[in-house]
Amino acid sequence: MNSTVKAGVMTTQQQCNGASVVIPVYNREQYLEECINSVKAQECDFPVEIILADDGSTDKSKEIALSFGSSVRWLDKPADCSTQGAGPTRNRGIQAAAYPLIAFLDSDDVFLPGHLHRLFHFLAEHPEYGAAVDQLYGFSQSLEKIWIMPYSDKETVKLESFFLNPYFNPSVSMLRQSVINELDIPFEPALRFAQDIDFFFRILEKHPIAILAEAGACLREHNKRSTGGGSWKIQYEYAWMVLQRAVQRYPYPAWLVRKRKAAIAFRLAQGDIAGKKYFSAVCRLLYAGLLDPLRAAKILMQKH
Repeated sequence: MNSTVKAGVMTTQQQCNGASVVIPVYNREQYLEECINSVKAQECDFPVEIILADDGSTDKSKEIALSFGSSVRWLDKPADCSTQGAGPTRNRGIQAAAYPLIAFLDSDDVFLPGHLHRLFHFLAEHPEYGAAVDQLYGFSQSLEKIWIMPYSDKETVKLESFFLNPYFNPSVSMLRQSVINELDIPFEPALRFAQDIDFFFRILEKHPIAILAEAGACLREHNKRSTGGGSWKIQYEYAWMVLQRAVQRYPYPAWLVRKRKAAIAFRLAQGDIAGKKYFSAVCRLLYAGLLDPLRAAKILMQKH
């Protein structure tokens, strides 16, 4: 990383001199050109670099990336490591970033016009924030809009609300590299899933994050959405691991931890029911009900 950034000593001008867009790639030949073009189409009055960090693609992703010439940087996966997933691949992109503001974009997603300009200037004008996040659209494989995720109607994210319902997506975020550098490891390799939740937990524990009102990216829904595959139930099992890590690291209030544990237990019970593991489902539901009786009552009354 840039030694100036590592030392955490940056002038106001250095904090605002450009942005790096880090895109983790793994066999995305179908979407990669559109993804890159959505970054190149951003109208910015500051330098933007595009870093494509590969996780061992075997399709034509590299060929497509190199066709853009010097306007993109391609980082090959080191030969001595296996496929790691999007999180550790982003870490390599962060390490290579030349600018002090870093945005992320998944290789099957696209930026909407104005996204980088909006977040960059917000952070330049509000040094008290460690990161800023735009709204997110969900799109079908052919980019027909199917949903919008309204993050909040408030500018500043509350740690307690995010802890109960972690909802950020890296593709609509921009962070200060100096803030990311405060973490021992940005995206934890030990977590195959929920790395982004763990990442934003740790950022919010140290710095405020702002939510802006405009949509900044389209998340494309398709069967191969996750880099590493895996079921919905497995992802919630990893969410439980992230919760355990958070509790060991930060003094979250006991009532907040109980509510989050209950929420994950309810979700895992749903996965058990879908898998016809009824005994396990009953145990999880009883556990969740003991942790959060009010929510359990609402579910039983079909009001939640």
